[in-house]
Amino acid sequence: MTGDELAVAGEIAREAAALVISYFDSDRLDARAKGERDLVTAADTASEALIVRRLREAFPGDGIVAEEGGDEPSTTHRVWYVDPVDGTLNYARGVPLFSLSLSLFDGPVPVLGVVYDPMRQELFAARTGDGATLNGKRIRTSGVENLDQALVHMTVDFHEESLWAGIRDIADVAPAVLRTRNIGSAALALAYVAAGRFDAMIHRYASPWDYGAGVLLVQEAGGVASALGGPAYSVEDRAVLAAATGRLHHGLTRLIDATAHVE
Repeated sequence: MTGDELAVAGEIAREAAALVISYFDSDRLDARAKGERDLVTAADTASEALIVRRLREAFPGDGIVAEEGGDEPSTTHRVWYVDPVDGTLNYARGVPLFSLSLSLFDGPVPVLGVVYDPMRQELFAARTGDGATLNGKRIRTSGVENLDQALVHMTVDFHEESLWAGIRDIADVAPAVLRTRNIGSAALALAYVAAGRFDAMIHRYASPWDYGAGVLLVQEAGGVASALGGPAYSVEDRAVLAAATGRLHHGLTRLIDATAHVE
């Protein structure tokens, strides 16, 4: 892995974001159902096609797993996970909170990732051992340690399996923390933890293309990100807890029932 790979990933994210913005709030949006209470738009598929094509050109031999199905088999142990629009429901409703996420996994863990917010033109980027940046400037988590000072991003998921667990999480956590939020994009929420805008993030049901880049951002910004319940995050995990500090991570872990059904 070279320094150029992170720059190329950022360039690809910006290029795809320009395409996504060209569809935003237009009659080309073409939102349609892709499952119960879930959407895909023309922008998702167009953005994914562009990203997959550019990754193939730049990194032949690497695998690609993309949310809308644009997969490419790997001839190595490296796989890119792609979310062409994270926060599609926001996007489809004209809510300007969504992102694009690209992450490179080497085996079960992310080693490089970018999250790009097209509306604010903010590129969050990280590579293992090199720290995390926002538009090229180093970022750090907030450093908050106490529950009563923590702004925590939490989600009540639309998947039936995890919806009620998410409701219980909020009931358990909200009385103990400063406030809770849900912006509708897991990747962007994790980037906000890395940048110190949120102090923690709990999410019950998502995939590597949602989590990979954001988990690495938090870790490289000095925070702690793991599977819900404490084990180190890996590609198989569907539930994540990220926090600015180890103490806050521990406090949140003690509040929630990590054994609740998450997949």
